[in-house]
This record gives sequence, structure tokens and C-alpha cells, in this order.
Amino acid sequence: MTAQRFFGIGRRGCRAMLAVVLVAVGLFQPAAGQAQDAPPSYISGEVIIGWQPGSGMLPQIRHAEGLAEDRTDPDWQRVAHTLSELTGLTVLDAQPTYALARLAAPPGREEAEVARLQRLPWVAYAELNHIAHAAAAPDTPPYYPRDPLIGDQWNMRRVGAPEAWAVTRGSYSLVVAVLDAGVDRLHVEFTNRLLPGYDYVNNDNDPTDDFGHGTHVTGILAAAADNGVGVAGLAPNVKILPLKVLDQSGGGSYYNIATAIRRAADSAAQIINLSLGGFQDDTILSDAIDYAHSKGVLVVAAAGNCAQPGVCGGGENPMYYPAAYSGVLAVAASDHYDNWAAYSGHRSYVDIAAPGGVSGDQIRSTLPGGYGYKNGTSMATPLVSAAAALAWTLSPAATSQQVADILESTADKVAVILPNTGQLVPYVNGRNDYFGFGRLNVGKAVRWAYPPTLTAVTEPQRFLLGGPVTQQTRWVTLENPSAQGILWKATVTYGGLWITATPDMGSTAYGAPGSLAIRVGPVTAATGVYTGTVKVQALYPSWVAGFDIPVQLQVSTTVRRSFLPVVQQQRPANSWLDPFAEGSLGGQALYLGDNTLRQLALPFPVTFYNRAYSALWVSDNGLLFFGLPGSGWTQPPTACLPSAAAPNNALYALALDWNPTLGGQIYIHQPDADTYVVTWYQMVRAGSTLPQSFQLVFRRSGSITANYLTVEPATPGIVGAENDDGTVTQQIRCSGVGWPVESGDSIPFNPVLPW
Repeated sequence: MTAQRFFGIGRRGCRAMLAVVLVAVGLFQPAAGQAQDAPPSYISGEVIIGWQPGSGMLPQIRHAEGLAEDRTDPDWQRVAHTLSELTGLTVLDAQPTYALARLAAPPGREEAEVARLQRLPWVAYAELNHIAHAAAAPDTPPYYPRDPLIGDQWNMRRVGAPEAWAVTRGSYSLVVAVLDAGVDRLHVEFTNRLLPGYDYVNNDNDPTDDFGHGTHVTGILAAAADNGVGVAGLAPNVKILPLKVLDQSGGGSYYNIATAIRRAADSAAQIINLSLGGFQDDTILSDAIDYAHSKGVLVVAAAGNCAQPGVCGGGENPMYYPAAYSGVLAVAASDHYDNWAAYSGHRSYVDIAAPGGVSGDQIRSTLPGGYGYKNGTSMATPLVSAAAALAWTLSPAATSQQVADILESTADKVAVILPNTGQLVPYVNGRNDYFGFGRLNVGKAVRWAYPPTLTAVTEPQRFLLGGPVTQQTRWVTLENPSAQGILWKATVTYGGLWITATPDMGSTAYGAPGSLAIRVGPVTAATGVYTGTVKVQALYPSWVAGFDIPVQLQVSTTVRRSFLPVVQQQRPANSWLDPFAEGSLGGQALYLGDNTLRQLALPFPVTFYNRAYSALWVSDNGLLFFGLPGSGWTQPPTACLPSAAAPNNALYALALDWNPTLGGQIYIHQPDADTYVVTWYQMVRAGSTLPQSFQLVFRRSGSITANYLTVEPATPGIVGAENDDGTVTQQIRCSGVGWPVESGDSIPFNPVLPW
């Protein structure tokens, strides 16, 4: 029977009286001006019951894998017969292993039958068989850049996937159950990684996707990597258990979903992905979630796409299940630039956000027979499931709660600004209702899940002393591939008083290595070779293995010092191109005012982060960018690169709050047909009276260079390049840190994507 689409509002305690739907999380929007009908939210002619095994003359069924699907088993047939006699209703399906059954009821009398069954003393609960739907937005024809498919996956860049992939791509021994519309089992992206699943819609062993949603979700989670085609999933090495609970219209019943949750938990799945949800709090669903939790399974569910009024038919921002259940990792959606996706549910149970896209900028993934785009919290949820799989691969002994804690504690607390009011939503006690604990950062999560380890220094530290040279020091770097810090202690265990190690205590973590100075001397020992040992051991965590650093000292009668000539730092030669030189093509002043932009046509295509552009926008504030401007694009960045905050897709020659009304102007010219130059000439900013001049030079050959004629010492501002979503950056200088740009410098840019 095909489930009907409906969005209703559920309330705990009114299960028998309210019609409800479980909706796979997408944006279902009626046509403009079309009324929202409210068809029944449950499957007509069916009711659900649950009982205590062994009660009401029902036999106690021993747990056996597969019993729930084996209708020929005598135990199953005995339970079905007993249920029919006790209820007076035909048994459509029974799950004796889980004490659940689906019964036929006269159409139109479903609620009356539920009320009657609830009064039977052996019935734990009786409910309508509510409906679920897929959670992706309807397909719309947005514009997408014509890049290789991996280049289209901005969602992977946004969550730091390359950083995570440098450490792990998941484990073939880890199973993620995807409860959805099934999967394209012949798709090249899932070869050899699909476990035998089940189709609860058609009651067979073929969970083929006839809706598209399940294949799209599965591709985000686990499409193959490095296979030379298509896209890559965030956890491309994990195994997938496909359990089909949504039909060809995207609808499915609570009964099937609850049964599949239990099946997944019993099938050794460590993670269950639920890119679906509904408005009714029902016992059959909550009990199934509790069952999965009792098995140590991490349940990840979408927060829903019903934040806007008139979209879902269930009211504005209704409660959403199973995301709302305790212990479920509830996922909201963000867009390409870390903005809150305005459709995404926002409630106190939201735990984390991930890119779900918007209608004009969707998520690319697999579809039956190929690839395509969808958006919704459905697309955000598998990113979180995949991130959990990667973290669990590195910390296999962790509990599901510990894995969830890792994802939440490493999430980026990006700004949440409500689009209609401009209100900034703060993170109170570390979270808010829109993004939970922040936007997923799988790169950070994987580094935190990586077990803390002291990387052993095994190479002997060799010293030579003698004559006037009586003391020598070598620095040893102590590294730890985990973001979890290690407190270490260094002790000289062999070698006597001629070795010292300082400091005797320190710490090391990924990105913050420790430094240990090993010093020998002063010595008065006779000539010869001496050996010693410095032991490095972990104080916390105490279980981290330490290591010994071998030290070797040779004492000679004479050691002569050698002095090398001082070599100055090599800086590129400056090739300033004068915009006023005779014979230049153009030589045009732009006459930009304060905080203004101007679009310019280019005389030849310029390639910037793997895309060719025929025009650019110039700002008076020392930067230019490609593509269309948005709000705030005239201003210099407020934070160092990389940042999703505007402006993006930009070259920062020297981004500061310049003010042409105080002095200076911007010029364009062509020294020759193959060169195009934008010059900020004699620019002045508040707080400095020094007129400063710098330029960006584009050549038909593809090179991009910044020249600096006159800049103030200890140059403030930002010098660098950033791609269109603020995930790939060439950072030269920011806030006084980095290359000390000086008058006369030239700096080459290399704006290419690493994938």
C-alpha cells in the first residue's frame, strides 16, 4: 500500500487520537496559492500493537536472527494465530522477536480499534501506523559550476573532509545502517560494500531504491573514493546495511521504521542513519530507539525541514521525531557559507549542524544510475553519520555517547544570524537551537578521536666536543598526531652529569608540538666516545607509551669552528608596472568612493581556483573578487583566512579600510596585450598618513603577482587568496603574522584547488 504524504503535529499522550506522519527530511512546498490539504497521516486499514512476550497466552519467543522475516517458522505462525484469536483482527505482519505486530482494521475504524486494543491487559501499547517520507527538497534547476564532480562537493570542503581523509577513510569492519528508500545496489560507487539488506515496504530481500533519496543519502555517507568516477563519500571505506522503509513516493510507516531500527541494532550496525522524521511521538518509534541505544548503537536523525510556516502542514517548526528523542544525535542544516538553512528545524534537541544546501545551491551525490542534486536536513545527516564512523574507526573502544561528544566538542561555532531580522543567535552554555554545538568539523573530530601518541625519536643525537668547544645543544621536536594533549616528562637515565634535558616537563598535541633541548657539556672528559639516554614518558594520559632518545658524544682534542657567510632571505625581485607609463593601454582611473565596488571586463580569461573568469570586481579596500557580490563584499575581511564570511573568491592585495576621500585612487592599465594591472595608488587609511601603493598583475600565461611600491612597516591588513567558499586559502599575511611585506616586494599567488 502506498503511504500518503502528510505533515501533522504530534503531542505525547494523544497517540490514539492524532494523525501523524514521519517525514524523511526534505522541503515539500506547495505551489504558490495552493491550499494545504490534510489527508490521513496514517495507513488506512492498519493498526499496530506491542506486548510483553509471554503475556496473554502468547508464547515466549527465543531471540533468533532472521525470525522477524521468516513467515514459515512454526513459532512465527503460532504467534500470528494467537494474536488473531486474542484481537479478533487479521495479522498482516508480526515481529515476535520484538513483540510487535501490524493488524488489519476496518477502514475508518482505526482509531476505535486502537482505543479497544489499549484496554486489553496484555497489550503494552496500540497505535495507528503513521507515515514517513523522504527528506530531500524537490528537484529544482539551480546553477552549478562545471568542475570535476569532487569539485562540486563543497559540503566536503566545508566540514574539513580533506583533513580527515589524511588520517582515515573509515574501516570495512564498521557498519552503518541507512534506513531510507533503499539504494541502487548496482551503482559503481558502492561495489563490494553493501551488506544484504531488506525491503520492509515490499517484504522481500531486494532493497532497491525506486525513489532516489536513499541512494543520494548513501552516496554522501559512503560513495567510493579514488575509483576514478563520480563523487566521494565522507566515509568511503565503511560497510552499508541498506534497509528500505520508504516507498517510491518517499513515504513509509512507523511500524516498518521501528522494525528496521531493531533489525539494524541486531545486525551489528554501530550507526543508524535516519534522514527522515515526523511530528508524532509514538511508543513504537521511541521503544525502537531505546532498543538501539541498549545495543550501543549511535542513532543520527534529521531535524526536519519545517521551520518555515506553511511548508509542512504541521505548523511552523514543529517537534520532529525521532530527532527529538533523548540520545539521538539530531542534525540541522547549514548552507554553503555556514548560514543557517532557513528551512532547518530549530529546537532544544538539535545537537549539531552540517551542510544540507539550499534550493539554489544543493548537494551533489549519487542517484540511481548516476549522480544529481538534492538539499535538506536529509543531506546533512549522513555527513554526521559518516563523521561518527571515521571517529569510531580511530577510537573503536569508544561508546556511542563518547563518539557523539567528540563530534559536538569539535564542531565549529560559526555565527548564526537569522535572515529576516539579522539577529545573532548566541551559543548559550556552548549551544543554541539552530546549530546545536556548532557546524560539523570532521577534520577536528578525527584528530581528537586519534589516540594520543608520542611519536618516537629513534635517531641518535650526536655531539662533538673538544678544544674551545665545550658545550652543545640540539632541539628535539616531540609530536603527537592527536588533538588530545599529552603531558610528558624528560629524564636523563644514563650518561651522567654531562647530559641535561630541558624543560623536564612539557606538553604536545597535534598542531602544537613540544620542544626538548638536549645539552651536552661542559665536559672535561678524556677523548673518546660516550653514550647516554634521555627517557621521554607520558605523565598524562599515563598509558601512552614513552621512548628513549639515544645520545652519543665524541670528545676530541681539538675542534675548530667554521663560520658560514650570512645569507640574506631571498625575496622576489619587484617589477612595478607604472600605470602612468607612456604607451600603456588604458591607464584609466576608476574613481571609486569609500567602500565601493566596480565590475571590470578582462581582456583575456583569468583562471582562479580552477575556474576561468571574463570579469572581476574591484573594491577600494585593497581587494578584488570574481563572481557576483553579496552583502558586505565591499569591506575588508574581519578575520584571517580561511573564512566562509564574505568576501570570498577573492584576491587580497592589501585588504584594509582604505578611504579614497582621504587620498589616492585605483587605476587599471595594460602595459601590453598580455598583461592586465589593477593598481591602488597613493592610498590612505585612517590612522596613517603614509600614502601607500600596491598592485595586482594578471598575465595571459596564468600568473598572478602582487607588487608593493610603498607600504608602511609591519604592514597591517590581509594579503592572500581565497576560493569561493572560504575553504582553500593562500594566506600570506594577516594581523601582523606571516610574510613581512615590505616596500619593493613582489608576491606570487598560486590560486589552485588541491582536488
